[in-house]
Amino acid sequence: MSIVVRRTGRDVRSNESKANRHAVDVVLGHLGEIGPAVAALRRESSRLAEWGEELARVRRRGGSVFAAGSDTSAHEAERFTSELAAHDPTGGSGFKAISLSKDSDGAGSLAEQVPHLVREGDVVVLLAAREITDDLRDAAAAAKSAGARVWALTGSESKDLDRSVNESICINTDPPHAEEAHLVAVLALCECFDDALKEGQTG
Repeated sequence: MSIVVRRTGRDVRSNESKANRHAVDVVLGHLGEIGPAVAALRRESSRLAEWGEELARVRRRGGSVFAAGSDTSAHEAERFTSELAAHDPTGGSGFKAISLSKDSDGAGSLAEQVPHLVREGDVVVLLAAREITDDLRDAAAAAKSAGARVWALTGSESKDLDRSVNESICINTDPPHAEEAHLVAVLALCECFDDALKEGQTG
């Protein structure tokens, strides 16, 4: 003999409501966890604005912007250069925004690529939410030797990279949330770059 248990619409709605509340709690919990990372970005808002305007000046001078990241931060570096190129209002102007990757076809290490690509007056942005690789440090040294300005976005485990660059912004939180903040930072840089070009504030 089988027993059939019927669920009323009310019971289903109740269960769905509980599931929804749990999902909302997960979202709010995550937002609470990234609070310190967002606060760190707010404290560095002036520097981010300065960097964005400097990127516009580089573009006006005919320079290039390069980005590279260690491990998972390589994705943020690629997103940054892609967005930066997309924010250039005069596509085809010759402005270059290039993501460097040691995984490129036979391209070699980051440090080996830099002397062939980076020139005086360019900007190189390095991202490291987790550990700092020797290759990233060497790339910073090679870029500075070439006459480029080198900036870094770091986290609690990679803040020592500031010793190898001209300027840095440290999101002093755990790597996953630092990584999220780095993505927000590079998108903000692109917005500042776009605004500076449109408003002609960089001369």
